[in-house]
Amino acid sequence: MKLPLLAAVGLSALVLVSACSGGDDSRATATHGATPPPASATTGTGAAPSPVGTPTSPDRLPDPVQSPLPVGSKTLYKGSGHGAGGVTLPASAGKASSITVMWTCAGPSKFNITAAGKPLAGSECGDGSGVFTAKIPHANMRELAWKFAADNSVIWRVVVTQPPAN
Repeated sequence: MKLPLLAAVGLSALVLVSACSGGDDSRATATHGATPPPASATTGTGAAPSPVGTPTSPDRLPDPVQSPLPVGSKTLYKGSGHGAGGVTLPASAGKASSITVMWTCAGPSKFNITAAGKPLAGSECGDGSGVFTAKIPHANMRELAWKFAADNSVIWRVVVTQPPAN
């Protein structure tokens, strides 16, 4: 059976538009956007969001610490929650050369870490399989009260560590 020429051209155009549109992927904007993140956040196990298997409670998220901490490192904070939260780090954090924050989150929006209203680090969340790490330099450690900003639909786990003293 032969398709009329007009129908064949219309069908080809439809397939071409469908293949090229691909949809809007906000994670690509976060990774490849023009505005770099405030801290050098890296992902250890980023993956595309999946509607199946997304955790619904923070204890179901992967541990943000993906490899053993260097000998002499101190864990300053380890916690989890959903939506907004925060922590006040101990005074020793303000004297450290840097602080490392590791997190994972699940939900339809972003998770951001700020201090005195200034962004320190952040990421898109997705299905919770991504684990992120940011090294916060001493210059950004003037304020020890950190806020975690996220929609109520976002769950998260955070670990903040201090490297060994020199």
